Amino acid sequence: MISDELFDWILLLARWLHITVAVTWIGTSIFFMWLDRSFIPNKDSKTPGHVGELWMVHGGGFYRVEKMLMGPTKVPDILHWFKWESYWTFMSGIFLIGAIFYTGGGTFLLDDTISDISYFQGVLLGIFSLLGSWAFYDFLWERKLTRDKPIIGHILTLAWFVGMSYLLCKTISGRAAYIHIGGMLGTWMTLNVFMRIIPRQVKMVEASKRGEEVNQEWGKNAKNRSTHNTYFTLPVIFIMLSNHFPATYGHEMNWFVLLILSAAGASIREYFVVRLSNPSRSKKMALLGIALLIFAIAFTSTGEPSNSGDHHASHSHQVEKEVKEPVAEPAVAKTIEKVKGTLSLKGVVLFEGKAPKAKKLRLPGACKRQHKGDVYSNEVMVSNGKLQNVLIRVKKGHENLEVGPTPKSDVILDQKGCIYIPRVVGARVGQTVAFLNSDPIFHNVKSVTKNNKKFNVAMPKQNSRIEKVFKKPELFVQAKCSVHPWMSAYVAVVEHPFFNVTNEKGMFEIKGLAAGKYTIELWHETLGTQSAEVEVGGDIKDYTFTFKGN
Repeated sequence: MISDELFDWILLLARWLHITVAVTWIGTSIFFMWLDRSFIPNKDSKTPGHVGELWMVHGGGFYRVEKMLMGPTKVPDILHWFKWESYWTFMSGIFLIGAIFYTGGGTFLLDDTISDISYFQGVLLGIFSLLGSWAFYDFLWERKLTRDKPIIGHILTLAWFVGMSYLLCKTISGRAAYIHIGGMLGTWMTLNVFMRIIPRQVKMVEASKRGEEVNQEWGKNAKNRSTHNTYFTLPVIFIMLSNHFPATYGHEMNWFVLLILSAAGASIREYFVVRLSNPSRSKKMALLGIALLIFAIAFTSTGEPSNSGDHHASHSHQVEKEVKEPVAEPAVAKTIEKVKGTLSLKGVVLFEGKAPKAKKLRLPGACKRQHKGDVYSNEVMVSNGKLQNVLIRVKKGHENLEVGPTPKSDVILDQKGCIYIPRVVGARVGQTVAFLNSDPIFHNVKSVTKNNKKFNVAMPKQNSRIEKVFKKPELFVQAKCSVHPWMSAYVAVVEHPFFNVTNEKGMFEIKGLAAGKYTIELWHETLGTQSAEVEVGGDIKDYTFTFKGN
């Protein structure tokens, strides 16, 4: 059994290897594309198969590079092949995908707020996105139709890319979806090298060694696949970096953000590819790429004030000042004489039956060390038959009660040990809700809301704090961490103070009520809701409610 500390080191070293070999591979790809568009034919050259030559200066000396076609040019004794950079990038990338997303029961792979697919289904979908996509792509580009009319191949390839991006983003966690799309493009690039480019170049070299005529169509085909690879490079690099920017993969339309940024990367790459041969087109593509980047920035913006200057502070604040204005009470409230309540509704919520099986979590080492033993998801928390995190609120009967001013104290939601504590809270409309990051790792807070303003804020530093004030009532505002998809919490935004959440003993108390009858609602995030009629000041002092499992 590998310890969490050793597992983290394995992931770190694998990432180091992956980035190192990826830089080497992508660097050579960009360099050779630049070479091909920079060669100048030498009319005085007597070299058989001469295409062009280039003089460069670097490291205190001149480099003279000449390109020659195979066939007319004999094979030299020493010939360097550019392939292992690609192979090691692929192997290290596949290892990372498996180690991060396919271990721990799919802790980082699945997000139950996106879909309810099983771990096995998620893994199959991930593998299909890598290998099944290659089967489609390769079959498409080996057809005579796409060789004769490449535009058809480009349209169908783009359609596949759009479809897979949408499918993955709507099925698995946003972070996993992005990385799998990057893995899909990386698989195309590597297998282009392994199955098409290198084998066809081998045939050309062998034919040249035997003194046979070399089929230049093999070279054109290899060059075509190599050209595909160069347009994939910037989208793949972006996806590798996106892991640190949940504003992209954590966006509610993350698939669209991915498409826009990928199109921007391909457009900018086109600028560099054709800027010498077609300056007019290159300028248009550069402008298109920049426009797409600006659009992506605007599209993902939530209008949040920047807290980038606070990243190096021990305590950062971010407050929505525009919602600090007093919240108007309903007009009907002015026509009803208010009564000050002095009684409480008390009770306990029980759980009967078999509780849903909690999912075992594989946490990052910095979070794992804050827990004792294994850690499980906390959607359903039952202790000695008592159910925690049930919100109880008065729905009817409170209309003539004094509600009092909005509390000045903050409602706290803490990200600690990669778990939201508490899982469920209630807040008054206009009350400050503070989100904390007590972990020494990167989190973000993304809101899932219909009535209130959305936000998606990074919390990169331990002891970060952001404050939000919800202006409209809503059941519920969900807070999520896009980096760690199992992390979730719920905020009930209520117009009045007559609510409470059950504690670890399943107990609750709603204060400020007057004698009389009330309709209350009990809500649990997975077990549903139930309503009940209660009487305060009657014979029943403590009420008991029950949720049932399977």
